[in-house]
Amino acid sequence: MATNPMQRRARNSFLIGFLVALLIMAVVVVFLVYRMQSLNADYEDLKALQKKVYVAREDIQSGTEVTLDSFTYDTIQTSLADDELIESQDFQFIDEQSGEIIEKYDSDGNPKQKKMVVKTNVPAGTILTKDMLEEEDNLLTADQRIQEYNMIILPTLLKNGEYIDIRLQLPGGEDYIVVAKKQVIYTNESSIWIKLSEEEILTLGNSIVEAYTIVGSKLYATTYPEAGRQKAATPTYAASNAVMSLINTNPNVREEAKNGLWQRYQSDYRNNHINEALEPYYNGMKEAVEAGLQEEITKLKEGRQNYVEALEGTGMVGTE
Repeated sequence: MATNPMQRRARNSFLIGFLVALLIMAVVVVFLVYRMQSLNADYEDLKALQKKVYVAREDIQSGTEVTLDSFTYDTIQTSLADDELIESQDFQFIDEQSGEIIEKYDSDGNPKQKKMVVKTNVPAGTILTKDMLEEEDNLLTADQRIQEYNMIILPTLLKNGEYIDIRLQLPGGEDYIVVAKKQVIYTNESSIWIKLSEEEILTLGNSIVEAYTIVGSKLYATTYPEAGRQKAATPTYAASNAVMSLINTNPNVREEAKNGLWQRYQSDYRNNHINEALEPYYNGMKEAVEAGLQEEITKLKEGRQNYVEALEGTGMVGTE
């Protein structure tokens, strides 16, 4: 049966349209399959980046001692290699005698051998890597004591936990490091509390007396900007002959410390500079030291009174 040209043209147009639609659908299906494969590959790549890592709970200051409790253990996407990330083993050590794995910290959080500190400032939420941590000797010696000082000029922005050098500057511009890299246990507007060994207590005491005596001198503290990365400075201040004699006969001062102090004393620092600066003030030394000590005692009494009053408000001490 013959068809007219109009019907034939309509049928051909339909077939062409149908073939074009099939072709478009085939292209769309191929694209979707490719896209699905690509998404699956991306998902696998992202899944491969998911790792259990230690993350800082809060901002950590450079030089701060840390334990595993300082971090949270979270699953996070990161491209860092596994050998760069810290592990619980970084807070353990091998006992040389027994060969056993021992935690570096006891149940109270005190270091058994060495302490772990961060070498740089770490913002909260940062993934911790091995190169951010460093071991520091933290062996507690029998002669160490926590001392309070209120006659040292403190940096305006000094905070608890920061590390300081205490220095003595003379009127002629000479500047000596008395004790180096001490962590500030606590500080308020005028006082600091730091842990010192016996020889450091005696040496710093000597420098305090001389700061009281020499007009125009100052005893002041300087902070370490990156305490975790910076090694302790070498002390340069040499104590007086009287204090050195006391140190030499003091059974609480370690032998290695005595040797280092005597080497400093025998240098030219003491005779050529400090003794020379003291000479004009020998006659008035007693009065100057007494005045300085009286001011120090007054500050200590005021600080103690404020502290006790604060404790009374919490019920931690009783009143008569």
